[in-house]
Amino acid sequence: MIVHAVSGPRNISTALMYSFNQRPDFGVIDEPFYGAYLASNQLDHPGKEQTLATRPTSHEGCIESILQAESMHRHLYLKNMAHHMVDVDWGFLDRAAHIFWIRHPRKVIASFAKVISTVSLSDLGLQEQLHQWNALNNYSGPKILVDSDAMLANPRRNLGAICSAIGIDFDEKMLQWQAGNKPCDGPWWPHWYNNVHKSTGFGKARSLPDPLSDQLHDLEQSAMPYYNELNAQTFNF
Repeated sequence: MIVHAVSGPRNISTALMYSFNQRPDFGVIDEPFYGAYLASNQLDHPGKEQTLATRPTSHEGCIESILQAESMHRHLYLKNMAHHMVDVDWGFLDRAAHIFWIRHPRKVIASFAKVISTVSLSDLGLQEQLHQWNALNNYSGPKILVDSDAMLANPRRNLGAICSAIGIDFDEKMLQWQAGNKPCDGPWWPHWYNNVHKSTGFGKARSLPDPLSDQLHDLEQSAMPYYNELNAQTFNF
């Protein structure tokens, strides 16, 4: 089974990937569509050259690599960014279990802006997430929408509830991992994963940061309607 995790950036998505990577019955892939996203949008993101050199740069190539990995594992966890998957045919995910992770836009923007100074609404992926979430009504697999901060309130209990919702058993190994970079990390890890590489498990949710500066505040306000619509549908632990 494919467990398809969809989020925006800076959403504890890498820690969640590490959590599933601890399970002996799972393989994981870190942002399999990132290379195709960078190639088609001509964006100058940190680690771009390494990503384009080592990852498929077409949607077809990305899907082929996913299906090949699926054949090698009992289960496969895909960590995907919603905005990387615009115009991707999700037909191969019809039977997948979908976990959508969201986080308050102010937290996402404040973290993202530390790496890339110019942040746009499309960088956050919330518009895409809302569209993709609604489109899942046409798919047969289970789906669950989770606020990452709510999950962090009690990782053992809440990960257990998430596993149950998607039809797998919880594994205690999901709660801890070794510090440092991992073989599953995408080649962009030196630019984005410094904090998560210091972790050995889930930390506490951070409080809402101070109000953002003018331009970033406007971006937050633009993102809030999409976040609020998604947040109203989140899983109740």
